[in-house]
Amino acid sequence: MRFDDLIRYFLPTMLKGNASHPDYHEIRVVLSAILIGLPLVLLFPAVLYFIGRPITGFLINAVLLVVTLFSIKNFAHYRIPLSTTALVTYYIIYSWIKDTGLIYSSNLCMLHMYLLAAILADKKYGWYAVFTNILLFILIYYQTIAEVPNLPIDAALGSPLYALVMNALITIFFGGFLAYLQMDQERDRRELKALQEQKITILDKAVKKRTEQLNTMREALATDFHDETGNMLSAINRQAAVLELRLGTNPQLQPIVESIVQNSNALYAASKDFLWHLNHDSDDPTELFHYLTAYGQYYYNQFDIAFSALDQYCSPRLMDTQAAINLIYIFKEAMTNVVKHAQASEVTFEMECLSDQVIYLLKDNGSWKIRKDHQHHYGLENIKKRCEKNGFVFSIASTPQGTQLKVNVHTPNATP
Repeated sequence: MRFDDLIRYFLPTMLKGNASHPDYHEIRVVLSAILIGLPLVLLFPAVLYFIGRPITGFLINAVLLVVTLFSIKNFAHYRIPLSTTALVTYYIIYSWIKDTGLIYSSNLCMLHMYLLAAILADKKYGWYAVFTNILLFILIYYQTIAEVPNLPIDAALGSPLYALVMNALITIFFGGFLAYLQMDQERDRRELKALQEQKITILDKAVKKRTEQLNTMREALATDFHDETGNMLSAINRQAAVLELRLGTNPQLQPIVESIVQNSNALYAASKDFLWHLNHDSDDPTELFHYLTAYGQYYYNQFDIAFSALDQYCSPRLMDTQAAINLIYIFKEAMTNVVKHAQASEVTFEMECLSDQVIYLLKDNGSWKIRKDHQHHYGLENIKKRCEKNGFVFSIASTPQGTQLKVNVHTPNATP
């Protein structure tokens, strides 16, 4: 397992994959310090055991670090267990120092190690260990003075005051140096974040301006196309009507004229769908629902079929740019199939909204014709292929009470 995978495992659920969270970097630094420090802490008892020195304190410290890890993972909190670990560590180190020469003890190095770990692990409060270390040195110094007559001290070690001053200076040096580095890194991180936000703001403004330009171009294109195409199709219809009157009931040419009119109307309907798709609101699921509702009302009025619509409030979201036009084709085909195959008297069109998807449903109270195995239902086949191509989830369910056709559309950018 890689180190990053280990950190990701102990990250709280709310922080996984969410580097923008305000607590993400703080928690990650603490986890990194603990995960690096834990095996190093266990190195001490592994060695000291073979030279007959006590190892219980190191094991207690390791257990407390593990408790801190799982506190972060389960509760996203580390301050209390880490502070408890710090106090227990001070107590353990003090007991070692007290029993091995006080201010002259080699175990004083453990306090300097603790200082380094505290500053690296806790960038906000770790530098307080500088003061607690100095206070502990002073306490040990006075205990040393009180017990000097009973301690066999070599002159080369110097006076207790010298040992106190040197240890205090080392603590101040390391503590101040590391604390400054931590603050400097934090300042650089804030400046980098501010620069990124500034760049993002500039980019957002540029994208917004470009989007407005594109929308203006699309609206102009839609208007021009509508005017030109509408005029041409209207002229074709008028000419076809005149031609139909002049031909009378000519059985040979009448079907051709009727075909011209039908194709002209179909082209006009298709151009309306295309022009609506050019509108920048066509990616809105609710706008699409209203468009299909209007079409359903107009379409089913021709066949004396009752049509109703039921929608649900959707939080602001956008579909894929090609989703709308494909959904128009899908549900126009489905509405046509109801007329051809269902023999229904009532049709309902519904929209449901979930956290990451929108569901469109077309329901009827009819009974669809059952096709034989060797026959193909080309309308449904086209709907299925179009859904598969665009990543929609398609299903159809038939019961004695009617048929329900459902299409699920993924909308990952929904906002709560």
